[in-house]
Amino acid sequence: MARVTAALRRVRWSDGRPVSYRQDRVALGLHLWSQASGITVTILWIMSSSWAAWWVLIPASIANGVGFEFVARNRLRRAVLRVEALGSAGKALVKVGPGHWVNQQVSRLDDWAIRGCDRKAEEFQARAETAKANGDQKSAAKYLRRAERERKYSGWCRRISEDYPNPF
Repeated sequence: MARVTAALRRVRWSDGRPVSYRQDRVALGLHLWSQASGITVTILWIMSSSWAAWWVLIPASIANGVGFEFVARNRLRRAVLRVEALGSAGKALVKVGPGHWVNQQVSRLDDWAIRGCDRKAEEFQARAETAKANGDQKSAAKYLRRAERERKYSGWCRRISEDYPNPF
């Protein structure tokens, strides 16, 4: 009996914080299935209370719910062990939630803007060198100004992304 209660205990990180089912979506699905099966059987029993075999249905539902909850928590424990093993190997822990997704998208946008500005600066620098080689000093000066402006934008984007990290 102690093994069953230990298996159904709440899953925790190594530092004692409880683990959310969002860590593993399959475990979340199994957990929700265990909850839904019990609710469904209760509703069916209430709707057809004259049915003679309810004494079979309710224990079967309890066994189904406990079984799925047991599998969900075991899967969640394995996921936690895997994430902590990756974390101890020097890799970042998996972050969960909409805030982290937003943070990832904002970081991707910052990187895209910085790369775009750097690429335009290189393009204008190449055009300036070509214009200078062709003897067109006016165009060379114009392209050098544009390249400098793009480098300034790139530096500005870098400073913004480093100085103001996202709160998520």
